[in-house]
Amino acid sequence: MLKVLVAVIVLLVIIGIAMLGKKIARTLIFRTAKTPSNESIWMEIVTGLLAVGIAIANYIRNKPDANIAMWIGVLIFFLGGLLQFIARKQLGEDKTFEERLSSGFEAAQTGLYTKIRYPSKSSLLLLLIGLCLTLGSWWGLGIILILFFPSVLYRISQEERALLDRFGDRWLAYKSDTKKLIPEIL
Repeated sequence: MLKVLVAVIVLLVIIGIAMLGKKIARTLIFRTAKTPSNESIWMEIVTGLLAVGIAIANYIRNKPDANIAMWIGVLIFFLGGLLQFIARKQLGEDKTFEERLSSGFEAAQTGLYTKIRYPSKSSLLLLLIGLCLTLGSWWGLGIILILFFPSVLYRISQEERALLDRFGDRWLAYKSDTKKLIPEIL
């Protein structure tokens, strides 16, 4: 299964280069707004690395045989990577959503951003969930659901507070028309 995961990563890199060209490094930017403190980003990083570390350690230790959950994990991982590339492509020249908002609030409300406010965070969640499933790590998946997902929601709340302070009623109107991570649900 590890070889399949590596093949999917290579495929995603090729797709990313085709979509973004030399700007592929922008896909690693998962932030939207500057927050007053960095505690939320550190919570997100630490819990994400913990989940990935546990998933990799579990795979190395147990070397599980491929099953349907692992193949579903590969698909989820691929979709997460694809979502990240699409989100970055739709941001255009801007590095972050906040920069796009600053250049023209209406321009920021196109593509994926008409349905969800944080497609990069959604893609990160999909990537990590897919990775844990692909590696057969239920412990890693548990860490994502119990620690990482709440840290992402906390970071989003911090960013939304900063965006509200900066954009006021325009942000509230946009927020009421979109969901945070999953269209029509959350």
